[in-house]
Amino acid sequence: MSPTTIAIAGFTGKMARLITTALLSTHPDIQIHGIARSPEKVPASIKNNKNVTIFSASATDAAALRNALRGASVCICCYLGDDALMVAGQKLLIDACIAERVPRYIASDWSIDFRPLAFGEHPTKDAMKHVQAYLEEREQEGKIKGVHVLNGAFMEVIWAAFTGFVDVGKDTFFAWGTGNEGIEVTTMADAAAYTARVAVDGGANGFFNFLGDKKSVKELAKLYGDVYGMTPTVENKGTLDELDIAKKAAFEADPGNPYAWMGLFYQLVMLSGKTSLGPLDNERYSMIEPKNVDAFLKEHTKESVANSIFF
Repeated sequence: MSPTTIAIAGFTGKMARLITTALLSTHPDIQIHGIARSPEKVPASIKNNKNVTIFSASATDAAALRNALRGASVCICCYLGDDALMVAGQKLLIDACIAERVPRYIASDWSIDFRPLAFGEHPTKDAMKHVQAYLEEREQEGKIKGVHVLNGAFMEVIWAAFTGFVDVGKDTFFAWGTGNEGIEVTTMADAAAYTARVAVDGGANGFFNFLGDKKSVKELAKLYGDVYGMTPTVENKGTLDELDIAKKAAFEADPGNPYAWMGLFYQLVMLSGKTSLGPLDNERYSMIEPKNVDAFLKEHTKESVANSIFF
């Protein structure tokens, strides 16, 4: 087994591209097995790299997955989709890793700390809890080591309208609670850079907490105004108890549309501190200097920041 071969499933997604870029820039001899349902969607700049081999495999094709995983020292899952993919798909991928004796599996998390949450408390995090439990069962059997990278919310995401923190078009921020509660955020590129370091660190198992910055809604508004040369409005929405009522009502009104309620669920579990990260592991990979909110905003125009999650 080559210690320099890394398999990445969900290879056409943004996180996969960022992780691949980080790996290739820091480890020029690394070999990457990119697993994609639609290989034609892989950018030519990555597909044509001599260190990258593309494997065509759907999330339900165990034989094709095993072929792609053969010889890898770790599998990074970058799936993003419905519960069928995020739970059943990851379980099948984990089983394929075990069959091919891949010793470590990095789950598709990059999230707030979902462990304190009860099932249903934040429905989009239930899949992560199921995968964590499955990995722990397999680990107790001595078959594989599970790895989870936590980074709070993505810095790019909090500017998107569905999260409910800000309406960039109206220069208005929305504060539940006091407006002083901290929001933990990390850029996608920094989360990917940390993941790349974890992937090549054979002793890195279990949960890791990485963080770029922590700011309240009021602090975000102040930075936004300073960077873009204006004074945004901060609108108080109510108490955290009222936020709890609002998120339940939004879910009950349209349970099949996560974008109608997901932002409120995120706000409650983050602003309450329930999903805050524990002691940070940034210093384990001190060569990475994560970006703070001020630097992030200065890289974007006011018009583009709301769409910074895309590229």
